[in-house]
Amino acid sequence: MVKRNIEVEIFGQRYSIKSEFSEEQVKQVAAYVDGKMQEVAENTKSVDSLHIAILTALNIAQQYLQEKVNKEELLQRIQDKADRLEEFITLKMG
Repeated sequence: MVKRNIEVEIFGQRYSIKSEFSEEQVKQVAAYVDGKMQEVAENTKSVDSLHIAILTALNIAQQYLQEKVNKEELLQRIQDKADRLEEFITLKMG
């Protein structure tokens, strides 16, 4: 896929993002980051945009890692149920 420049605004700053993803996807990500930065700015006394960006990155990373753990737990539960179902079918067919 061809990379193209997409203009976005995050926390009052304009950025030209070079991406192979669709313009809609890039703007959706930018809007998400902007929203998270606005939340951090509202909940902290800092006005330093770098500080707010770092806190936002930490928050997003924490959410990502938690979702990763949740996904692994869900996959394990699905695997456990599939194993039990397979055992049940084997027992009934056997």
